Amino acid sequence: MKIPSITDADRKHYRESGYFVIRQVIPAGLLRDLRREAAKAHDIAVRLHGPQTQRLAPLKAHAAELDLRPFQEFDHIEGLSDAIQALLTPEHSLKPTEDACLLFGPRERPWSTEWHRDWRDHVLEAEFQAEIGDARWQEIATDFRLWNQVNCPLYEDTSTWYVPGSFKRVHNTPAEMRVYASTTQQELWDESRRRTDEELEEFCLRYCQAMPGAVQLVLNPGDFCIYRNVGWHLGNYVPYRRRATLNTHCFTPAYVKFAADYAHMLKAVEAGIERHARLTRV
Repeated sequence: MKIPSITDADRKHYRESGYFVIRQVIPAGLLRDLRREAAKAHDIAVRLHGPQTQRLAPLKAHAAELDLRPFQEFDHIEGLSDAIQALLTPEHSLKPTEDACLLFGPRERPWSTEWHRDWRDHVLEAEFQAEIGDARWQEIATDFRLWNQVNCPLYEDTSTWYVPGSFKRVHNTPAEMRVYASTTQQELWDESRRRTDEELEEFCLRYCQAMPGAVQLVLNPGDFCIYRNVGWHLGNYVPYRRRATLNTHCFTPAYVKFAADYAHMLKAVEAGIERHARLTRV
């Protein structure tokens, strides 16, 4: 199986929309081995964090229970590095998968994350304006050396929703913020079980569909989806659909420097923190 060549049209699509899918990069034998280890990883995650847990990271922290060789082999799939660099820049390399994570579906009930834009929504507003500000953020958000996240599913995955082009905007639109404000993470988790499973599934799906311009990314096993994670996106999960998706990043020296320079600005991602500040940032 040969990874298809990246075209000028592919590069244009990524730079305008903010996402692109390189189809079926994982050979069948490797897919089998990755699925085997992913099943072990899900069991570990559930044991540590409960049946609704979404992730296990980093994978190498669990080397005593996992065979890391398939994840290391993933990093060296023939032609994958060339395709990444052709789509992005020659500076880009794939973060070692053993340092990354696996994403899972819940084992008991549906749930969804909130619509969010990575990093920008995870720092305090006053600190952001003092240290970066809107004008510089426009340059940072559209710097293609930064913010190239990867989802590579081992099973069909329709969990991720994305708003094409949203990564380019400093300010969110009023319509986007109305959708964001329409619910809370607590309602999307529904730990109090106010809704039946079917009602919660419908509630979460309608929240996904309400975001203007949102598209549902339909990824087949082995697809390699790169997306600008500073654009609007979310994950919507149901227990009846098996999920094991490698979640990693395409790195550059510039990204490593940015992460180090501004690490002090990151805060824990907790439901409701700085919600008022974000609601007023349109």
